[in-house]
Amino acid sequence: MKVKEMSLKKKRVMIYFIESARQVMLSGGIEALSIRRIAEVAGYNSATLYNYFEDLNHLMLYASMSYLRDYVAALNENITPQMSSLETYRTIYETFDRFAFQSPEIFYNMFFGPQSIKLADVATHYYELFPEELYGQTPAVKKMLTQGDMYLRDFPIVTELVKEGSVKPESAEYLAAIVPRLNQTYLHEYIQKKNDGINPAEHHARFMSVFEYLLRTAQ
Repeated sequence: MKVKEMSLKKKRVMIYFIESARQVMLSGGIEALSIRRIAEVAGYNSATLYNYFEDLNHLMLYASMSYLRDYVAALNENITPQMSSLETYRTIYETFDRFAFQSPEIFYNMFFGPQSIKLADVATHYYELFPEELYGQTPAVKKMLTQGDMYLRDFPIVTELVKEGSVKPESAEYLAAIVPRLNQTYLHEYIQKKNDGINPAEHHARFMSVFEYLLRTAQ
């Protein structure tokens, strides 16, 4: 059932589960999440949860949306109408990695985990449940949040790069496919090595260096 078609009571129950999962994540990290623990915090039995979410990963995706708040605020501040599409493209990735490296497991799960293909749909439903999180956003950022433009898969902005002349038409499909996978690889590597003292700023700089190389190749 779509969120818009839910009764007020059902929306409230869904919100209880999302906020309970968020509470567990904040106190114990993503590894502390379990259906039983979330249901206990929400005050419902575990079976009720499955009336609203497919499984734990699906609920985790909703609960993780709150971690985008600071990222979204930074995008709202850094992306301006005067920017070219190429400048916007760079800013999105620079900003994304800055926040992804602060909560790498959560960002990795959101954008590249088992349920990540549903992130755009989850975002649409999430902002119907929490519309206040869209208040104050610029039209460009609001569109990115509600229409899937920010989710690093089939990136619509690459089409704008072609129209702008920053990317050759024959290169657009490859750029849209390669850059998200490159970002996934660097984020995964950071997760694997963060306890070994890997420097996030240096790691991000290495990603941006390859990112710029791909842009030059696609021009």
